[in-house]
Parts: sequence; structure tokens; C-alpha cells
Amino acid sequence: MKVIETKDLKKTYKLGKVEVNALNSIDTSIDDGEFVAIMGPSGSGKSTFLNLVGMLDVPTSGEIYLNNTEITKMDDYTRTKYRLMNIGFVFQFFNLFNELTALENVMFPMMLSSHNNPRERAEELLEIVGLKNRINHLPSELSGGEQQRVTIARALSNKPKLLMTDEPTANLDTKTTKEIMELFRRFNIEQKQTIIMVTHDPDLGAMADRIIRFKDGRVVEE
Repeated sequence: MKVIETKDLKKTYKLGKVEVNALNSIDTSIDDGEFVAIMGPSGSGKSTFLNLVGMLDVPTSGEIYLNNTEITKMDDYTRTKYRLMNIGFVFQFFNLFNELTALENVMFPMMLSSHNNPRERAEELLEIVGLKNRINHLPSELSGGEQQRVTIARALSNKPKLLMTDEPTANLDTKTTKEIMELFRRFNIEQKQTIIMVTHDPDLGAMADRIIRFKDGRVVEE
């Protein structure tokens, strides 16, 4: 089953009087349970693709289907609600709420979605990512690797169909990078979590099931 499918996807930005084609006629799909790496040089369209599929931006033209539902024509309210329930994000920067504890950060998306047992789910996830004894710590009291683990737990709190990551280990050392990648693989294998990961690192890309390579706004290899 396809979780993501794009048809003739295009994105054009205007820089003054100049038009920049960030994506050109992207036709691709990602299956349920796949771990896919998106790779390519800077400016190739990787992050643009991630933003469009993740419902953070809208295409200039073309279609995107998430769980067989076309998401490109949704209004802002519907897009926001659908994104909250179906997509989790892990970025290079942790983007945690500094005034909230690890537990409260993970609970936050569930509070927005009226989850029945947000505390129980948050505690479960924090235990899975190895932070059972750090749930009441603020982000400033956690290491970079621990903060990224909180971010991963938060991204998975609403049991999203799709987990999207953009250079998730760029700010981490080698040991912590390995640990974070092992977490992604664990969720992928044990919980059949579909993951899309943008990365420049060929070693990380090699850990995915499949690599989709972008160049000049086009897919050049799958």
C-alpha cells in the first residue's frame, strides 16, 4: 500500500522577477512501512519535497496523496488538523519548548488532538527512547542526543502514518548519531513506521531501505 504518492509535482519560487523551479514534475511513491532516504546536493529539491509532502507548504501544481487522500486542495484548517494526526517531524534543530519538561513536550501534540491518555502514551514513548528517568527534566538539562530523543518521542506521540526527518543527526556526534539511527530503525521494524529521511550523509542513506536521489529539482534515481 502506498502511503505517499506524487503526480507531476512542481514547485516554483519567485525571487524578484526571476522564477526558480525547485521541483520539476516529480512522480514518485513511498510504500507503507518503508524507510526511505532522500539524497542529493544542496539546492536539488530535497527539503522542498519534504515540505510539500509534510504539508508545510503547497505545490505550484501537481497532486500529493497521503493514505490515498489528496492533500493538495485542503484548506488551511483541514491541512493543519490532518497534518497533526498523520505526520510527525524530526528536524536538525530540536525545536522543543524550553519551559516544558520532556514529558510535557511529548504530551503537547496529544493535548492538541484531544488524546485520551496523553501522559501514559508520553511516558511509554520516553521509556522506549531511553529517557524513563529524565521525563521531568527541562531541555536545558538534557544533552543534544537526549533532546533529539524527546523530539522523536514527540513526533510519534499521535501514532502518525508518516515520520519525516530532515538532517536529524547533523548536530550530533558519531556515537549519538548511531544511537538515533538505531532508534529510527527500531520504530521502522517493530512498529512498521514509515520514515522519510533527508540526509547528505551516504552512511546514513545506506541504512535506509531505499534511496531517492534528487538533482536540479528532479528525481534522477530510485
